[in-house]
Amino acid sequence: MSAHLSEWTLRRLHAGELPGKESELAREHVSGCAECQALLEGLEADQARFEKEVPFARFEAGVERALNKPKTGPSRPLLNGVLVAVAASVLLVVLVRPMLSNPPTNRLKGGASAELRIGGGGPQRGVLPGDTEELEPGEKVRLGYVAGPYRYVLAVSVDEAGEVSELYAQGGMSLPVEAGPGRRWLPDSVVFTGSGHERVVMVLSDRPLSVEAVQASARRAWEAAGGKVEAMTTLDSGGEETHWLLRKP
Repeated sequence: MSAHLSEWTLRRLHAGELPGKESELAREHVSGCAECQALLEGLEADQARFEKEVPFARFEAGVERALNKPKTGPSRPLLNGVLVAVAASVLLVVLVRPMLSNPPTNRLKGGASAELRIGGGGPQRGVLPGDTEELEPGEKVRLGYVAGPYRYVLAVSVDEAGEVSELYAQGGMSLPVEAGPGRRWLPDSVVFTGSGHERVVMVLSDRPLSVEAVQASARRAWEAAGGKVEAMTTLDSGGEETHWLLRKP
């Protein structure tokens, strides 16, 4: 392997996603190539900074009960110790996921943004809005936002059966955003059990939105997509939406 390794290959090597022989050859190349070795060390340092920003370890106790649930039967996201019913089903998915040294966010108007991160089972990583990301067993999800001009935030998820679950709200309405500049993280982490796709939607808005109304909009969007959660588009919720599609193990 005389040519330098691509950054994609180095990311997969660091994440343990290269098959045996390819991994062996890549490590042999890195050991004798100062440039590739420096790039790999840079990726490792970036990943360490990324994980330090949003540690997941202190949330593990809050999700243990969900992790111990059997994988057959209903899928249930756990949030603040409350289990919310979500149906389970099986679909095929995705290819290799790279580690991300720069958190991917959805840029909205006025400097607002939305972010979903996964951690707890392997290297912490962000998910690009619109992408499909595979969850490993035991992994947890955190949602963050930069409020910008918006005053309220709400999050729901939709499973393959069209069941819409409230993830973050207060008294049946959107949560007021936290005051001040910078990114804010919604409390605790969420874990989904069961299998199949789960669509997570964050809605930033100028006014508080009713959870019931957003759930109804999500259900209509699911029906319009022919009952395929992966084919859903906008919910027409009345706010600025960011969608992420997860594949539960």
